[in-house]
Amino acid sequence: MISEFEETILSITEFRHDMTNILETLEKPRILMNRDKAKAVLVPYELYKAMEKIMDDKLDYILGTEAADRLNDSEVQYLNHKEFWAKIEVD
Repeated sequence: MISEFEETILSITEFRHDMTNILETLEKPRILMNRDKAKAVLVPYELYKAMEKIMDDKLDYILGTEAADRLNDSEVQYLNHKEFWAKIEVD
């Protein structure tokens, strides 16, 4: 398991020297490290798009649920933009 994790780590220096090859062969997320600190994650584009869709679907569900709740509540009050996003806990 440790060796599997080590395969995902990539130093920024190593990335800089072999950027084209690394990007062309990227099949799973790679953690970019700088001085033993994680700085970024390289993700294959297809995985990124799938993650983006999941987040969009989740936000659609949250907004739909909130809209349905507000329609069913006869005493609903107006919320400003900041209050609304704070209520559904989305920054």
